[in-house]
Parts: sequence; structure tokens; C-alpha cells
Amino acid sequence: MSIAPAATLPGTTKPVLTIRHPGLGDMREALRLGIADWRACHTEVPMLALLAPVAAIMLAAVVTAPSLMPFVFPVCAGFALLGPMATIWFAALSRVREQGGQATAEEAAKVFDTNRRITIQNLGLTAVGLYLAWVAVAAYIYFHTLGANGPAHGLDFFRSVITTQAGWEMTLIGCVAGAVFAVIMLGIGLVSFPLALDRDVSTWQALTTAFTAILRNPAVVFIWGALVASLLFLGSLPAMLGLALVMPILGHSTWHMYRRLVG
Repeated sequence: MSIAPAATLPGTTKPVLTIRHPGLGDMREALRLGIADWRACHTEVPMLALLAPVAAIMLAAVVTAPSLMPFVFPVCAGFALLGPMATIWFAALSRVREQGGQATAEEAAKVFDTNRRITIQNLGLTAVGLYLAWVAVAAYIYFHTLGANGPAHGLDFFRSVITTQAGWEMTLIGCVAGAVFAVIMLGIGLVSFPLALDRDVSTWQALTTAFTAILRNPAVVFIWGALVASLLFLGSLPAMLGLALVMPILGHSTWHMYRRLVG
């Protein structure tokens, strides 16, 4: 892992953070340490308690209101935009373990009683805003492509997505739009949230550092993003309950990957 010259943040006169250049070996090590943190902290239990009612509510909504079927995928896919906010607690636990402390709720919560919580809150609002914007964009795309011919329900909806030009257009445009949102949130989740836990920085510094890290490490960051997306997809298949395992591991691993990106 090589170290680049320190990155100068906008509005500053001297370097305050160093953007490193991790490799694939660092990614494997981050995952290994993340799994070790997960095994030590057993963080799948609170995540399962959170996901079970969410999955039940969404299933009930689709059964009782079939017209909501077109919005199931964008709503579920959009959860990835909220993932960093949901998993910041796991990063806080990993931070305590890395510092040699006891990874207890009391120790991890101490960072949220400092001035850093302001930046964390602002980043959380940014994540929520991105999620709402994605759902609005996805609805706009649907109503101007496949939805222009009227609502489709159940199997008819899936048939229309696969066999009609409007369905292909919706899928293509939706994937492009989703990729834009995903790249933005990738930087926030991989760097901004952990940085806000680690350092006393402003929201602007946290965001600009994230995008500097992406620009300096595009290959590694996008490989990490593809790994995260793949694991989230696999975890979502069993009624989203697999995320109870995937999200804690990713949350812990993200902390260790951040430490290899920013010094």
C-alpha cells in the first residue's frame, strides 16, 4: 500500500489528510478484520430485529396492494443508500476494538456524545435526501416508460419489463440513474461516515475527502463498490433477512477499508 502526498481540502492552506492507495490485498484484509469484528460483537442480532418487521411490512404491502409492485425494487435497492447510516454503529464498534478498547455499546457510543455527531447527523440527512431523491427519480422513470400504458400488476408487470420496449427503456434508464446515486453514496459510506467518526471534521471536509479518495483510487473503490452491491443483492434474496448477516460484516469491514484509504 503506497502513500500519496496529503490531500489539501478546499478552504484550507495546508494538507490535513493523506489519501492512500490500497490494493486488492488491503481489501481482503479489511474483509478479514470485518468478519473478526462481527464474530466478536455478534452484531447480526440487532440487525435481524430491525429487518424482520421491515420485510414483513413490505411483503404485506405487496400482497394487499399489487399496484405497488413496480416500486418494490427501487425501494429495496434504495436501502443501499441508507446502508452507511444504518451500519455506522458497526464502524463505531470496530473503531473501539482497533484502539484496543472493549467493544461495548457504552464505549462505542462515546463518539456520538462529542461535536462529531453534528457532522454524522448532517451526513445522515444527506443519505436520507439521496434515498428520497432516488425513489422520486425511479417513480418518474416508471411513469414515463412502462407506466405510461397503465399500471401493471403481479406477473404482468414482470412480463412487461422483460418483453416490451418500454420495459427495456425503464430498466436501462433506471440502471444508469441508480449508478449515479450509488457512486455518490459509495464515497459517503466508504469515507465520509467513518471519517466523521475518526476525526473532528466538517460535513464539507468529510464529503470532499470522500470524492478525492474516489478520484485517486477509482479501480479499488469501484471494485469495493461492486463487492458491496453483490453482497447486498445476495443478502436481499431471502426476504431481505440475509442482510442481517451481510450488513454487519460490511459495516465492520468498511471501517478497516477506510483506514487503508485515509491517513
